[in-house]
Amino acid sequence: MVEIQTGFEQNTIGAIEQFAEIASVDPLVGAMLLSGAILTGFAVAVFGVATLGAVAASIKRGLSGAEEPNQPA
Repeated sequence: MVEIQTGFEQNTIGAIEQFAEIASVDPLVGAMLLSGAILTGFAVAVFGVATLGAVAASIKRGLSGAEEPNQPA
């Protein structure tokens, strides 16, 4: 288990160093990496909030004992 954690840390640090090295080559490349990170982070946040809302609504419905809404046939 320790080897997995150490490998994960080394890979993460190595990836960050490589991205920093690539971004420092040209300001345009750095801007492109930053814009991609922002767009990806925004998408993850939006879908994460939507998923958490769906899970919370499902748990709330399950705990309240309410019947499921009628579905059209």
